Amino acid sequence: MRYGDCRWVDVEEMDKDKVVVVCPVAAFEQHGHHLPLLTDTYLVTEVAERVERALPDEVMLTPTLWVGASDHHLDFPGTVSLPNTLYVEVLKQVVRCYVQAGFRRILLLNGHGGNIAPGTVAITELANSCDDVDGLLLAFSSYWELAGYGSETHGLETAFVSHACEYETSMMLVVKGELVHMDQAQAGSPVIESPFYHSELGGKVTVAGRFHRLTPTGAMGSPEKATTDKGETLLSAGATEVVKFIEEFLTWDHRIVLKP
Repeated sequence: MRYGDCRWVDVEEMDKDKVVVVCPVAAFEQHGHHLPLLTDTYLVTEVAERVERALPDEVMLTPTLWVGASDHHLDFPGTVSLPNTLYVEVLKQVVRCYVQAGFRRILLLNGHGGNIAPGTVAITELANSCDDVDGLLLAFSSYWELAGYGSETHGLETAFVSHACEYETSMMLVVKGELVHMDQAQAGSPVIESPFYHSELGGKVTVAGRFHRLTPTGAMGSPEKATTDKGETLLSAGATEVVKFIEEFLTWDHRIVLKP
């Protein structure tokens, strides 16, 4: 089901305990010399739409929230962003609307790495401050985390997802291939490679810094190795694992109070 296609009376009459609101959250930010600004939005929307087609009666799919927390990309022209603190409040208000409508299971399906920290803060603060939210099931996850993307599981040449990388570029070749400039697909070498921290993949410590200190092109992770076959494998795996999660999510009991 598509949330935006419903009338308010449809929402009022729906058995909301038997559906999951799937709200894709993404970004509008630079993706190197070869990918468009809406890359994250295109990709998470594609995954979410595949999920809705697989579970049309169990999924209530909302429009994708295309603006995200991308301040670390603002040194590259074109990026549109909300600061983390404001993005937390935006997510909280969006979720409050679904809660007020009576939905009991809500998944914020993430498509941008920069949304992870504020997204986690948003759902945590909502549960801590609102008994209605504490009494329902509210989850936040990135589709690539649910799918477990990695070179060992999907046969890609680079180890993990980074940014405008082999993974994202491969998927964009499937979703919006006409917008991909493979002749300009290039990244730089990692700025730091240490047992404690890798500037493209993270590590045991988190290091502050904006993206212009990490890559000269805005891209990482060998985008020149992307192919459509790899992209379809990744998209299919992403949708399949989100579907598996939703099917299980529907079986979970609502929170019970364990403390007297």
